[in-house]
Amino acid sequence: MTFAEMPPAGLITADLETLRSYVGARGNQDDALLEARLIVAQEHVYTRTMPSRWDHNDVQEAILLLASRLYKRRQSPEGVAGFGGEGGVIRILAGDPDVAELMERHLDMTNAGLA
Repeated sequence: MTFAEMPPAGLITADLETLRSYVGARGNQDDALLEARLIVAQEHVYTRTMPSRWDHNDVQEAILLLASRLYKRRQSPEGVAGFGGEGGVIRILAGDPDVAELMERHLDMTNAGLA
């Protein structure tokens, strides 16, 4: 699918209700935690993407995915997600390649710094 063939913007909205559903929250007891993670994810994504693309499905999905990741991350404070079959440690990656891929075509290169 080419960029021109992509679905129209606005079908996905990164808001508290959608995030609650995304992480499988059954009630609203974690709303404060979810809202905080949503704000952090929005700031992260919006500062890196073009404002004209903020309502695009890819950008909104990146926000939801990152907010979900941040919410779940509190369950693994040392960065350990679990243990493998032979006792090996399964670590959490520092970055999320899925979030990066979703944002890739929408990056605001006018704000890019030199490395």
